[in-house]
Amino acid sequence: MLASHITLDRVGGKGLVPQLFEQLRGLIETGVLGAGSRLPTSRHLSAQLGVGRNSVVAAYDLLLAEGYLRSEGRRGTFVSEASRGFVPVEPPAREEPPQARPLRLSRSAQALIAVGRRDQPTPHTFQPGLPDVRHFPHDLWGRCLRRAARGMHQQPLLGGYAHYYGLPDLREALIDHVAVSRGVSASAEQVIVFSSAQAALDLVARLLLDPGDVALHEEPGYAGMLSVLRGVHADVRPIEVYAADRFQRLDDLVADGAVPRLIYVSPSHQFPSGQVMTLKDRLALLAFAAKHGAFVLEDDYDSEFHFSNAPLSCLQGLGRGERVLYMGTFAKSLMPSLRLAYLVVPPPLVEPVRRMQRNMGGVPGLTVQMALAEFLTSGHFRSHVRDMNKLYQARRDCLAEALAARCGDILMPEVPDGGIQMPAYLTPRLLEAGVRDEALAAALAAIGIECTPLSALYWSGRCEVRQGLFFGYAASNEAEIVNAVEAVAHCLKRFVP
Repeated sequence: MLASHITLDRVGGKGLVPQLFEQLRGLIETGVLGAGSRLPTSRHLSAQLGVGRNSVVAAYDLLLAEGYLRSEGRRGTFVSEASRGFVPVEPPAREEPPQARPLRLSRSAQALIAVGRRDQPTPHTFQPGLPDVRHFPHDLWGRCLRRAARGMHQQPLLGGYAHYYGLPDLREALIDHVAVSRGVSASAEQVIVFSSAQAALDLVARLLLDPGDVALHEEPGYAGMLSVLRGVHADVRPIEVYAADRFQRLDDLVADGAVPRLIYVSPSHQFPSGQVMTLKDRLALLAFAAKHGAFVLEDDYDSEFHFSNAPLSCLQGLGRGERVLYMGTFAKSLMPSLRLAYLVVPPPLVEPVRRMQRNMGGVPGLTVQMALAEFLTSGHFRSHVRDMNKLYQARRDCLAEALAARCGDILMPEVPDGGIQMPAYLTPRLLEAGVRDEALAAALAAIGIECTPLSALYWSGRCEVRQGLFFGYAASNEAEIVNAVEAVAHCLKRFVP
């Protein structure tokens, strides 16, 4: 009897209709109910199961709609002939499971996942790239969000499919902000808003590069950009960060006659060295790009934070925006969880980028965009950045002093002029003893302190690798920094010969 194959949970959260539907479907898919089998009437089955007839009727109707059953009027309800397509499940003939077929991934997927990136929450003591979200003006932001939500209600058109390139108010606010603060020369029409910097990087790589095309990338450099370049199978060549006159010698990288298509740089604070690109190097880079018809992707990821001098103008403004795509993000200046970044693209690329963005779909929600537009135009952003500059400068100084005092025989910090992270290189004494930064980072991870080994940010095998640790200092207050450095010194002292 069919009822003997059905067990219903009458106290659980799942309703009787879904349970009946799933169990009857399972009996058909496993061959217990074969094609052509006649099912009992709804009245008969409901009586056997002790449930209301309407529940059985509803389950039968769902199975009829999905093609598992067919109705022949007064003759009854039968399992459809389509069920013959199911292969009955048989118990394995032996205890060990059959050999699984190897998973096939595309070449692009294999290239993308080969680059190691952080993907799980970690102890953030010295995590690079993480701002202090405790000092974020949550109440102000909450009010902006509430007003944005009400604005969505008052403008029904915003609830549909619109503004794939970014809300007009936000694009206007963004271009006003970067024109004043960074010297960007562009119109709001050239601004495209994204759900993350990584989404913007991915689009640019797909936009400009075919497999085998040459792309130049700083080394050591940002692994997120490396992952997308490898994902499109570009021929990635290194701009050696620590080499003198590297931007005067870019032609050496294409001495084989290859044509460079894309050049990725972080000129405000190079990631991870913290170097600021000089005017001489900026002009050399722009001249090289113009000579070869290459585009430059300028990653201005933490340009808001400068402690000693006024920041140099961005490459985009210096080059009149003809060959430079300027990328900014609010992950460092506000919060990573906002998931919002933007590109300012040269006029010839505006329409192609818009069409790609429409089809790739990396667009943040309009409510967040509306709130951010108000946050920018009201002066809240400017005020927040001003406060965080003072805070982060004090934390940078605290970290540098603590490392010098407690870890001077292990690490040599290189104090940056801004940003939210600092490299510290292994001392000659440790290097001569054969100590490597991966071992130091692993030892610290074992006690819950995260530090990125600088050697992990090298990728080409062509550049001399500098050993060290990469410290993010923005997310921890001064007391936390001092305590953490004390723990670092205690942990790593065993590596000192």
